[in-house]
Parts: sequence; structure tokens; C-alpha cells
Amino acid sequence: MSTFLFLVLAIFLVLTLACLLVPIRLELILNDRKKLIAFSWLWIDVGSNLKEKAFELSLFNQKVIRKEFKKKAKEKIKKAKKKGRKLNISDLWHKRELLFQVIPIVLRFFLNILRAIRWDRFSVDVNMATPDPALTGILYGQLCAVRYSTDCFFPNARIRVQPDFVNQLPRGSAETVFSIRPLNIIAPVLKMFFAMPKIQLVKTFILKKRR
Repeated sequence: MSTFLFLVLAIFLVLTLACLLVPIRLELILNDRKKLIAFSWLWIDVGSNLKEKAFELSLFNQKVIRKEFKKKAKEKIKKAKKKGRKLNISDLWHKRELLFQVIPIVLRFFLNILRAIRWDRFSVDVNMATPDPALTGILYGQLCAVRYSTDCFFPNARIRVQPDFVNQLPRGSAETVFSIRPLNIIAPVLKMFFAMPKIQLVKTFILKKRR
């Protein structure tokens, strides 16, 4: 019996370590031909093709679910939004002290997550265009300044910005693949959880919902 329990515990520990150490891979592609958001971890693959309006779930490289977004679902979401009460800026302003406590905690959480992310691929192409050529030139200069400042954060990134004085609307494409280990997410999540003014925050949203 003790040998059986030992084997069960050993298998459990191995699976737990695998779940914590195997990185979560996220892929985002946005261009004229494809709009794809994909998630993969262990033997699970989830993809959402926004161009075809379809959702796919695969296990062990075998397609399990493929579902297309329907108009009825969108209509239900719109109706639910209309029924629900919107949170106004004035409501948030009354709780500005609470917000000033929460915002730095959330920003710190995202910075910790960004440090733990490994960027496998990062590519952005932007054709800057506006109805006014002078405004196009100004925005192009500002984007170039931002583009050069990102080199220290994404040294392997490919970011291309160019002005377009013919068209009137900006166009572009983006492609990124990054991964993060679940083990590196646990510490930032725990820090954010214990730093949050949880009771006040929950009470605020409950009161807003009851009104």
C-alpha cells in the first residue's frame, strides 16, 4: 500500500512540475489576410480565427471542437449590455482614493508579467496615413521616436513605420509569439492579491450592482 501511495505521489509531483514549468505559448497575428489568436499549453491548443469567426479546441493535435460565432450570440450580448447598468465616471470619481491604490498595484503586476515573458517573435508594420499630409508627417515622426525607444525593450523585434501620403486611413499588421511559464505567474498574482484592498473593492462593486 505504501508503495502504491508513493507511486501516486511521485506521478502527482511530476505532473505538477510539468504544469508549472512547461511554458504557455500565445500567438497573435493581425493582417489583411489573417486575424488569429492562438493559445497552446501542454497538449491543449485553442485558436480563434476572427476573420472566419470561428473557434477551435484541439487535444493531442486532434480537433475536438470547432464552433462558429453566430449573430444570435452577438444579439444576446448586446441585449445583456443594455439591461446591465453602466459604471459612470462620476461613480469611479467618488471612489478615487480606492482607485489610486488599485492602479499602481495592477501596473506593478503587469510589469512583473512583462519581465517574465519570453518574446519569440515580434513584428509590426505600420503605414501612417491621415487626410492631412502635414498631420501624417507629425504622427510619423512621433511613431519613429516611439519605435527607436522600444529597441531597448524588444531588441529582436522588427518594427517598420513609413508614411503614406496617398491614402487617408492608416494600415498595418502585427505578429507576435511569446511564452511564459506558469511558475513565473504565481508570484506576481499572489503579490497583487495580498496587496489589493479586497474588501473595499468588492463592497464597491456590489453596491454599484445593486443600484
